[in-house]
Amino acid sequence: MTKAAFRRARTGYAFLLPGMAGFVLFTLLPVLASLVISFFDWNVFASPVFVDTANYTRILASGGSSFGAYAGNSFFFLLVVPLEMAVALCAAYLLNERPAGALLFKILFFIPVVFSAVPVAIVWGYLLDTEHGLLNGFLALAGAGKIAWLYDPAWIKWGIALMTVWQGSAFGTIIYFAALQGIPDQLYEVARLDGAGRWAAFRGITLPMLLPTHIFLGVTGAIGALQLFAPIVILTHGNAGGAHTLMIELYTKAYQEFSMGEGAAISWILFALIAAASAIFWRSAVRRDYA
Repeated sequence: MTKAAFRRARTGYAFLLPGMAGFVLFTLLPVLASLVISFFDWNVFASPVFVDTANYTRILASGGSSFGAYAGNSFFFLLVVPLEMAVALCAAYLLNERPAGALLFKILFFIPVVFSAVPVAIVWGYLLDTEHGLLNGFLALAGAGKIAWLYDPAWIKWGIALMTVWQGSAFGTIIYFAALQGIPDQLYEVARLDGAGRWAAFRGITLPMLLPTHIFLGVTGAIGALQLFAPIVILTHGNAGGAHTLMIELYTKAYQEFSMGEGAAISWILFALIAAASAIFWRSAVRRDYA
């Protein structure tokens, strides 16, 4: 390596150093520390005691009831992701047709993206209110009874799911719209010359060309769904009840009961589930592409 090349490399690594140091100090080391803590019984106020895999055993062998119920609630929100993607794809496809007032619709669709989960959840708390909520108002006009969206264990997950679909599909609409803009018009012109209709072109051109976008939104959506926290806490006023997920249980163990070992163990179980869900979606999408 020449002196000039060495100086360039040194300058480049010098610019990379702050970012790499921040990643190591604030991401990598805390992650590794949580893995170590998961093998200890530690309540913050006393010295940690090594318990091997007892935390994992206690969590997974909780009578098959609590852990299974929390995992089931987490997977419920995971199953909402395809609905978010479907709504986003339909909205983006309609916007791509350049309807009148398209710019206004783009702004309206983008509004949920710029708001954080906290104000969005507060607004939806009013919309889902049992007595004065807008949604129950519509149901009353249709002759249906009121639903306790945020209190009835049978409906609480559906109420939260409505909010996540609204906010998640808004982000997906922007991504899908950008991807649709990148599909060459020549492909559709050739399809029309071959006699293909709108549905055939959508199925044979649009959907396959959007495969990278499907994968991106599917994987990121799965990660977000399994980590859903703020909307559940805010909409249920801290009492998750029928929407108690693994993420809520992690918070409960670590920051309310101060059982840091169990909290860390739950975080790694959740990490394994997120990795598995992402891998399954990725592999299924890739296989469908090359089938």
